[in-house]
Amino acid sequence: MRLTRRLLAVVAFLALIVVLIRYRRNVEHTIEEAIQEVSAEWKAAEEEATAKNRELPQVILPIEKTGEEKKAAVAQTVEDKAHVADKPSPDSIADTKQGDGKPAAASPPVQEIKGDNDIQKQAVGDTKEIEAFWGKWSRAIYESRPKVPKIALGGHAQAHKPKEGQATREPYRDHLRNSEEDIDILRLLHRKFVRGLEKEFKNHTGDGEQQEEKPWEGLGIFKGKGVVMVGGGEYFGPAIISIHMLRRTGSNLPVEVFVPDETEYEEVVCKTYLKKLGAKCVVLSHILDKSKIKVSRKDDADLKITHYQLKSLALLLSSYSDVLLLDSDSIPVLDPLLNIFETEPYKSKGMIIWPDFWRSTESPRYWNIAGKDFPSYLPATASEAGQLAVNKATHLAPLLLATYYNIFGPDYYYPLLSQGALGQGDKETFLAAAVALNATYYRIKTPAASLGRHDGATQKGTAMVQHLPSDDLKHESTGHESIRPMFLHSNTPKMNAGHLVDEGDLVSVDGETRLRLLGSKEELVKRFGFDVEQSIWDIMVQTGCELQDTIEEWKGRERMCERLAEHYKKVFGP
Repeated sequence: MRLTRRLLAVVAFLALIVVLIRYRRNVEHTIEEAIQEVSAEWKAAEEEATAKNRELPQVILPIEKTGEEKKAAVAQTVEDKAHVADKPSPDSIADTKQGDGKPAAASPPVQEIKGDNDIQKQAVGDTKEIEAFWGKWSRAIYESRPKVPKIALGGHAQAHKPKEGQATREPYRDHLRNSEEDIDILRLLHRKFVRGLEKEFKNHTGDGEQQEEKPWEGLGIFKGKGVVMVGGGEYFGPAIISIHMLRRTGSNLPVEVFVPDETEYEEVVCKTYLKKLGAKCVVLSHILDKSKIKVSRKDDADLKITHYQLKSLALLLSSYSDVLLLDSDSIPVLDPLLNIFETEPYKSKGMIIWPDFWRSTESPRYWNIAGKDFPSYLPATASEAGQLAVNKATHLAPLLLATYYNIFGPDYYYPLLSQGALGQGDKETFLAAAVALNATYYRIKTPAASLGRHDGATQKGTAMVQHLPSDDLKHESTGHESIRPMFLHSNTPKMNAGHLVDEGDLVSVDGETRLRLLGSKEELVKRFGFDVEQSIWDIMVQTGCELQDTIEEWKGRERMCERLAEHYKKVFGP
């Protein structure tokens, strides 16, 4: 009996142990499931946050201030040339002081905005009126088209800097092989188009020597102030960088990004991404197609346009009255509203043109065609059209003449104005048109500065720096160290994230050493007041990762986001 009881007790004890073991397993399983659920939730939340970060452009805008604070900030900018810096992120705070005592910042200085901060409330021109305007003048351009053989050159002009101490222009050797009869016909057709401008705008240019400069009244169909650039295809990437940097200056100017036609219109980029940056796409062909004169990139067009010609049309047909035309790779480092549109010399001259490195090389016979004596008073250097500021209320006629030059540029006016020199294109057409019509203009005297990198074998140019007009106006002597930079034209290579990771520009000839493209941090801080290259790369990594599967030209580039981030980490730190 006792044995039976003991056996039952042992069995009961063993059963209890089994129950406890099963219970423990169930508890452990439940805990594991709970941990997995929490981990999944954390991971999902992290992925959602990352997606959101890459979904929207992280525009860095100045903190809103009171009216009195804005006035004080503007006054300080004008009087002391002080800059209010963007609040840098913890990952990009630079050293607080450099050797010259200037503060360093990873983000560019912010100029406080004067006036309405709402980009969407800016006035714009009426599209129907602009279409009618183009319909009229496209016919006038077509009716004055050159009817002679294309310009033929017996040689090409060389890229030389002006002689030391040379400030004004001297005639360049004439390489044209066309007959004098050809030149006379071009002169008559040019005169025909100019007569149409004089009749429309009630002005007179005169022939021969330089006449008194005068404004040309506009038509009142363009409104407000804004920035214009050409995008689409490989130009979208650099254009987005430029717009981000514009916003980092504190500028609220609206932006129109012209794309040639619907084949280069990208809906997500245009309707979603650019909209958040205060920019919009304009399909150029939608305006051009309203004209009875067929103007397009197609071979059967009455007037065929490509590349450089698109810029002059975007400038002419943009809705704004006061326009800053930017190449997609030209980056503003100061607010154009405060530093160009609202200051001299723009307010009195209405057109600002920046210089190139090289001496001008136009054929002297261009001036015969334009009905002018050789303008020896012009600067010795050629012009550079990576940026151009113009008031259409006073300079619509010169813009129309520049458009005439550009429409017929590749076959006629580009070789006439550059004779095959480096960079031949639209760059000379705007100054030439202003001079031909005796229009007012201001040509920056401060020489363009060069930035570059050493690739382990040779020094290579990367970008040119163009300077602030108001500072240039104040200082008679060129190259004055207090003349601030206004634009960084980063053209070789362009700041196209997709191209940079694939084309070898980011490493030295040894294939391993990572390169800064614009020079050392110390040099950039001294020139710009902040490390402009790191600021550009902040945006480059962000936009490259956000848009690697969105921008058509970037799709399919292997590990683009990771490679951008890797370069950033190795060059600029974590």
